[in-house]
Amino acid sequence: MFVHGLVGDFTHFEHVLNPLAGRFRLAGLDLPGCGLSYKPRTRNTIDGYADTLLEWMDERGMRRVTLVGHSAGGQVVAQAALRAPERVERLVLIGAAGMRRYPPGTPWLAETLLQPWLLSRTLDRLAMPMLDHVFVARNEYTEKFVRDSLDRPIHPTIDEMAKVFHDLAKDLVSPTILENAHRFRMPVLVVWGERDRLIPRESAAEVAAKLPKVIMRVIPGCGHLPMIECPDEVVRTIEGFFGSVIVPEVTRTIPA
Repeated sequence: MFVHGLVGDFTHFEHVLNPLAGRFRLAGLDLPGCGLSYKPRTRNTIDGYADTLLEWMDERGMRRVTLVGHSAGGQVVAQAALRAPERVERLVLIGAAGMRRYPPGTPWLAETLLQPWLLSRTLDRLAMPMLDHVFVARNEYTEKFVRDSLDRPIHPTIDEMAKVFHDLAKDLVSPTILENAHRFRMPVLVVWGERDRLIPRESAAEVAAKLPKVIMRVIPGCGHLPMIECPDEVVRTIEGFFGSVIVPEVTRTIPA
């Protein structure tokens, strides 16, 4: 079960789905306010997204699944796993939000500065600089993503995207995964791009050290979106995770 990141959608996983489709039953959704999903007028939150995910699984008779989340989606699947651990067989966190500590006052500052009216006027101009910041690899996958982003459909609109940015700003800088790492009893795969500019290596390693059953995989030459920049490596990593037996101690596969 795949959950995308901030103002993304299910298509962010397009390059890893086909190779996995022959072995697994795959599913994903556009979170509220994102992609083709409905656009609530109430505030979007990580807790609310976790509830939506579990309800979505209920509606489709998905009793026990592996959850895969990227960035904000990683924070969402982690929260869902904490709320309903009996529903989650394994957990995959790809460059997940909620793994690092920020200075005191950052949640308030993020929510105060990232106002919807300001974001509505700047997101179009910031799109390419933001992509340059999160991408490290340059290849056919990232080029396609940039083209698709520039030619994106009219939904969500800039105003709708700005609302989601503002709604989630405070949640995304809260260390919810780091502070609750000891509570995850299912096997967890932490995937981190070696050159991720948003999640420091130290933060990912600190989370991995606190998780009871974990494999941490560092993907060389990759930034914040491994499933787009280096999808073949992500597929191999996920397949290896399913074939692994994880004992209750930290297991790392980090290249030197």
